[in-house]
Amino acid sequence: MTIISLIGRSGCGKGTQIDFLKKDTGFEVIKTGSLLRQKASEDDFLGKKIGEFLSQGRIMPTPVVFSLWMPKLIEIRNSSSPSGVIFDGNPRKLYEAKMLEEVFEMFGWQGSFFPIHLKISREEAERRLLERGREDDNSEEIKNRLDWFETEVVPVLQFYKEKGYLIEVNGEQSIEEVYKDIKKVLKLDD
Repeated sequence: MTIISLIGRSGCGKGTQIDFLKKDTGFEVIKTGSLLRQKASEDDFLGKKIGEFLSQGRIMPTPVVFSLWMPKLIEIRNSSSPSGVIFDGNPRKLYEAKMLEEVFEMFGWQGSFFPIHLKISREEAERRLLERGREDDNSEEIKNRLDWFETEVVPVLQFYKEKGYLIEVNGEQSIEEVYKDIKKVLKLDD
């Protein structure tokens, strides 16, 4: 069992690299945003509440996020030959990272987790986000996302660094070079 998490500032290229990894490994991808939007379409209390949070741009409470991750992780754990999981940009809070550690230990997956930080500078992130020109990529929104990364996600990276298994990849290289480095650290070419 292999668990990969690609973590990085907005604009670091997580989605592109996850697409490459999924194609090469066949691993299940857990995209929190997709799970939240799917649940928000349901006409129950939690679905409505998630919809409210999403429409207001609020950060989802960690227990809600976990309630959506757990069925996927249990389904993977129950499969006859689980091969791997790719987390898209998660964990994004220290609390989530610590909860995942407990789940991985419970499932017997310790030592199988590879958090990969696609490292790009704040200036490079701003440049890329402004260049791609999505509707939510205005200067104020970009500043908020990058500030949030500093306050919430950097402690996650520090947590994994202190544990000795954070993998850092230079995300400012070409897309192909970034993927080549990811494959090398994951030993996917062996």
